[in-house]
Amino acid sequence: MEKNRPRIGRKLHRLDLLIKLYLRTFGDELIPPSQMRMLEFIEKNDGCTQTEVAEEMQVSPASVAQSIKRMEASGCVIKKVCAGNLRANNLQITEKGSLAARNCRVVFDGLEARMFDGFSDDERLLTDELISRLIKNLEPDEVESLDNAELKRLVSVDKPGADKAGEADPSASEPASEAASEIKPRPKPII
Repeated sequence: MEKNRPRIGRKLHRLDLLIKLYLRTFGDELIPPSQMRMLEFIEKNDGCTQTEVAEEMQVSPASVAQSIKRMEASGCVIKKVCAGNLRANNLQITEKGSLAARNCRVVFDGLEARMFDGFSDDERLLTDELISRLIKNLEPDEVESLDNAELKRLVSVDKPGADKAGEADPSASEPASEAASEIKPRPKPII
């Protein structure tokens, strides 16, 4: 029976690689998904602050500040000092940022549509439920509150020879190393 069990891990890894291959066909014109979500939030909440973006994205204000700095340099957002609080910035999306977010959303919606081609609504819901259960089974309590970007940095911290895309943010390496040493595997559930 053990020999005939499907190799789900291999299939998940292949799915991850195929998603990356699909996204690669769009080249540099595609912004990272985290920036897309930030730009969508800024567009819906014109004049919001970086703190509000951080709360919405459930990431640290420092992480948002770095992303905003990159998006400002690329011409996707404009930062203006708040009138009532000189330490805070109001954010506005530019036409370039709006277009970049819309293009990225179209690509990711297309990816999802392609992945689920031929699936019924019930099968889509079941897939979502099963993947959520896989995540819950592997996710230690210590990382449950981390978003994917923070989890990626945590995973990359002690990874020797990480490629450029997988390198950890040097400013985040210290806290991530501490967090990594505190992570304990969950005990297997008794079925």
